[in-house]
Amino acid sequence: MITISVKDMVGPNAISMNSGQKIKNEILKQWEKNEKISVDFDGIDVFASPFFNASIGALLKGKTIEQLQERLEFANISDHGLRLINLVIQNALKFYSDDGKINSGLDQAHKDM
Repeated sequence: MITISVKDMVGPNAISMNSGQKIKNEILKQWEKNEKISVDFDGIDVFASPFFNASIGALLKGKTIEQLQERLEFANISDHGLRLINLVIQNALKFYSDDGKINSGLDQAHKDM
């Protein structure tokens, strides 16, 4: 199992989109090794949705929820942090599914012109 320490990569707060992007990039880099990835939140007390949108939610643009559930785990995260991750995942699933519908609709509208 590969462990990504959030605190080591971004410091004691998981709040900004820039920090989230760093974690997402590291997850994608490690993803290629085809091992389970543990995202470790030990020492992180402050969470914000922009961080999770950029790190976890953004992964759903190119991966399914089943792939994430199979390969990712979250360690040492508070109940509050876990609730926030779940909310971000729900929103990302809806966003990316609606995004596909919007793009299909735009494509069809252009064909009709």
